[in-house]
Amino acid sequence: MKTLVVCYSRTGHTRMLAGQIAVGMNAEIEEITDRVTRRGLLGYLRSGKEAWLRRRTKILPLRNDASAFDLVIVGGPVWSASLSSPVRTYLEDHAAALPQVAFFCTMGRVGSDRVFRQMQDACGRRPLATFARTERQLASPALPRAVETFVSQLHATHLLDAVYGRAATHAPVAPSRIS
Repeated sequence: MKTLVVCYSRTGHTRMLAGQIAVGMNAEIEEITDRVTRRGLLGYLRSGKEAWLRRRTKILPLRNDASAFDLVIVGGPVWSASLSSPVRTYLEDHAAALPQVAFFCTMGRVGSDRVFRQMQDACGRRPLATFARTERQLASPALPRAVETFVSQLHATHLLDAVYGRAATHAPVAPSRIS
């Protein structure tokens, strides 16, 4: 399964998790680059406000075409219990090109369920699986096992597609969530 991991990271937490997922999936990885500076307290506050108001931002073009992949795994941080504006912009801009998708996010404590719904709304695709980690969980020695479980779930879903056809994994059921 040809896979692309796309992420946005303001602090590096999401980038680190994306790297682990990409290794597990033997995937290419690409980072969304925002044209807006988000450093420091003002950048932090601007980010939260944009996310809460569901605003878009300007991002640089990515080098990979999502339609050239079987699966695109998209991740970003939770800002103010909302989808970050760079990830929202990517999903909305590339919705038509996205094949199957899976989502992941990093967060302080809460907000993943809302963010996963916003991600699904932004791209119009139901994720094969979702994966959320708090800052504390990112520092845990259990992280590699959790990533392995998420990756195994994605491989198993792909196998179902191969055996039973796309309808098996695109039925209208709630996506699995690794917590």
